[in-house]
Amino acid sequence: MITTNHPLYESLKDIQDFKLKLAEFFKDKEIFPIKSKVELANALPCGLSLPCGDVEAGELVKLMTDADFPIKDYEDLAIKLSNKCVIEKKEKEEL
Repeated sequence: MITTNHPLYESLKDIQDFKLKLAEFFKDKEIFPIKSKVELANALPCGLSLPCGDVEAGELVKLMTDADFPIKDYEDLAIKLSNKCVIEKKEKEEL
């Protein structure tokens, strides 16, 4: 595995992990296309933590717009929902 000291590394890793969890959960589901925020919110797993950084997937749904729909498959979902994740740049600690 490649690691780096880049200040955005951890945030980008969180987003990648988030995308993988979404894809794993939704890959065999027959719920696509998802046509609205309400359909998406209902499709998200209850009790399963899907954080992207400090924000849960259910909160990210609120940031989606009509232009994000329809969501055609689990890959499209992972891309569109992860695009709503907030990237926070962490400052390097001084020694």
